[in-house]
This record gives sequence, C-alpha cells and structure tokens, in this order.
Amino acid sequence: MRLIHTLPLFAATLLAACGNDPDEDLSGEALSMDEVIAEVRDNGIMPQPGEYSISSELVSIEMENGQVTDMAALEAAFREGAAEQSSFCVTEAMDREAWISAMQDNSCTLARLSAEGESIDLAMTCEAEDGPQGLITMTGTTGQTSSDMEMTFAQPIPGAGDANIVLNVATERMGDCG
Repeated sequence: MRLIHTLPLFAATLLAACGNDPDEDLSGEALSMDEVIAEVRDNGIMPQPGEYSISSELVSIEMENGQVTDMAALEAAFREGAAEQSSFCVTEAMDREAWISAMQDNSCTLARLSAEGESIDLAMTCEAEDGPQGLITMTGTTGQTSSDMEMTFAQPIPGAGDANIVLNVATERMGDCG
C-alpha cells in the first residue's frame, strides 16, 4: 500500500502544484504525445528489472491558502504515512513512464522529463481513485539499483486549503520480482 493510500486525513486527491518555476505553465492535465515529445530528453539510467523497496521521509508541509487548527497532528499523520515501507516491481518491458507509475502505484503521464546519466527531473500528471492525482514533480538521482528523489505535490485538506508537501523518496532493489 502506498503512502497516499495510508494517510487517513487525506481522502481528497492531489491537485497541481504551483510556483515560480517551469511547472507553472503545466496544467493538471496530461499532455498529448505531440506536446510531450518536445519536452522529453531521456539519456538517463533506467533501473534494473526486479523488486524495489520504497522509503519516504517528510521534508516539509506548508499550508498555502488556509489554516489547520492542529498543524502538529497534520504533520504527524504525514510523517507516519511516509514511514510505511512498500515495494513495486520493475520489468524489462517498462519504459520510464511505466516505471514512475509503478513507483506511485498509479497511472501517470510524463509532462516533462530531463534525464542525463543519473540525474533526473520530471513533472507528471497522475490519476487514481484513491491515489495521487494532479501534477507531481520529482528531481534527484536514479541508478541501476536505487534512486533518491525529492517529490513535491499539493494535497487539498478539506475546509483548510492546500498543503504543499515535499517528500524524500528513495528506492532500492531487493532482488527479483516475486
């Protein structure tokens, strides 16, 4: 079960993140293949096929346009959810989009990708009934058997506004898929 699925306070779906960066022009909608082709530079390393563990750590949570009466409880809920371990399988047939979707336990479409060697910077739109939805950005490094990325997204909190969330997400190959 993924982090988003386990957080009891967050039944609402993810919305597009906003900021003064290249993602500002991206909507929460998936781009067509013609639009994506101009924004994909992929000379990066793909992970080896196998089962990967995922560990996450909350870096920050900030409220954008609202207030939460108990910010400490909100932060504790995210820290608890982030601490839960999960895993996913990478197959030889997967491309980068399928790999990222499997890691998110979701259906994601790349909106921007720049991968060179071990460095990766991407924006994607994801959709799932009870998982992350909207624009998610990830930057960091990925190797043949592990990755270390920072993931940023906005999470609507009913009656309080959007929480801007930043997580460190690390993966490590554990062996063959079971």
